[in-house]
Amino acid sequence: MAPWILPRPLLRRLGGAPYGHSVVPFKDNAWRFCGEYSADLLIQEIAELEGNRSLPQAELQRLLQDLLTRQSRLFPELDSLLVIDDQGRILHRWPSQPAPTGLPGMEPAAAMARMQAGPEGRSSGLLIGTPVISSVTGHWVIPLTRQRLRQGKPAGTIRVGVSLDHFMRLFNEINIGKQGSLVLASTDGNMLLRRPYSAEFLGKSMAELPLYRDHARQHRSGWAVIQSAQDGVLRLNYFTRVPDYPLFVTAALAHEDMLADWREAQRAQLMVIVAAGLLVGLLTAYLLRVVRMRDRAEEEIEKKNLSLKLLTENLRAQAMLDGMTGIPNRRYLDEQLQQAMQNASRSKSALSLVMFDVDYFKKYNDLYGHIQGDYCLQDIARVLRAVQRRHGDLAARYGGEEFALLLPDTDLGAAHRIAQKVLDGVRALEIPHEGNAGGVVTISAGVMTCVPRPDMRIEDLFAGADRALYRAKDNGRNRVEDCQLPRPVKAAAAGSTAASSGNGG
Repeated sequence: MAPWILPRPLLRRLGGAPYGHSVVPFKDNAWRFCGEYSADLLIQEIAELEGNRSLPQAELQRLLQDLLTRQSRLFPELDSLLVIDDQGRILHRWPSQPAPTGLPGMEPAAAMARMQAGPEGRSSGLLIGTPVISSVTGHWVIPLTRQRLRQGKPAGTIRVGVSLDHFMRLFNEINIGKQGSLVLASTDGNMLLRRPYSAEFLGKSMAELPLYRDHARQHRSGWAVIQSAQDGVLRLNYFTRVPDYPLFVTAALAHEDMLADWREAQRAQLMVIVAAGLLVGLLTAYLLRVVRMRDRAEEEIEKKNLSLKLLTENLRAQAMLDGMTGIPNRRYLDEQLQQAMQNASRSKSALSLVMFDVDYFKKYNDLYGHIQGDYCLQDIARVLRAVQRRHGDLAARYGGEEFALLLPDTDLGAAHRIAQKVLDGVRALEIPHEGNAGGVVTISAGVMTCVPRPDMRIEDLFAGADRALYRAKDNGRNRVEDCQLPRPVKAAAAGSTAASSGNGG
């Protein structure tokens, strides 16, 4: 019957892999006694004891019994052992007390005396026989036989019987359903054990069975859907060989068992889906309500954040502006001048700073009052704002009646012309000032221009502009004076102090 009679999703889910996960632990554990931990190690130790010719026979027998008793504790699957010479005589047996004879299927001791070499000449390796009843213990065992060598020559055999119950315990740990089966067989097609157990299958040939003939004999592992010749049940069979040994294991799950499990799983899944659908509906309604509440909360938060942002920007702008004139204050001027110096230093471009001072402003306040003095400063600030033509130009109130104009990427000549334009604009206001020559308010200006060096500070530019400003005052006011190269800051500060003491406004 073709494999596609199974539901395709089920076949994709199975894919042979579930049997691999079930059989591999059995495959890895069932034959651990065949490795260096058990039979081979045991045979080596026996050979070493027998090779010690100085030991009396009684002492050798005692040591062998101790060794076998110790090994049986470590490996309870070991059932019995016989050491036989090349004449068929039993040299050693374990356990030492033989089982009753005459049991059905009992293996005669004489038959164990000869090691049957197969067609591939395996007489020098490990031979795995078909299950027999041990003549030593009377238990069903799988016999393992290895040739006994003395001085490199054949000297009989050593045969270990492994309990068949051990394999059945391993088989019973694997879930194969109600109609499933497990088989342990040799690679030449002899069945060693089958679950469900039946003595009639022990040693039976599988040579003509489709699973062996078409699959297990030709491949190390795989799976196939086959209808059993024994009971007519359609099964999905997985098979794999046991590494390093002439054995393979097959596991089969009946079609009906798979469908029963699948149908039960489908019913359970349907119930889960229905319950999940109801739960999802309730959760969706709840989440929609939560989302609406969250959206409203986010809108409120966004409004508050916007208000806070506007308030913060307004406060920052107010902190950077002079409250009376409405142009940037000294702190903002310092920040922008520092940045402009760094940019000019990198680009090797000229940077100009112009300092302005209102001529005889103290007399103006004395004559017209401080309110009129504030109006006067506001009018001058408007003139300064009007000359800001490029990005980066900055007019600021330096303090008191002093103003500053920052002009990036501007050489001395251009800065001088801009400063003169400010002076002309202030005179054009024609603000009355009886304490000043000409009868109107005028201002003086000092221009500082340089290509900033990396080690220069903003104080160097202020000092240079300040020196030029006081030179303008010394030379009659209402004029522009220039400073091309700065002096050290300390010297500049001393010069400014001297000039300040000689010019009172």
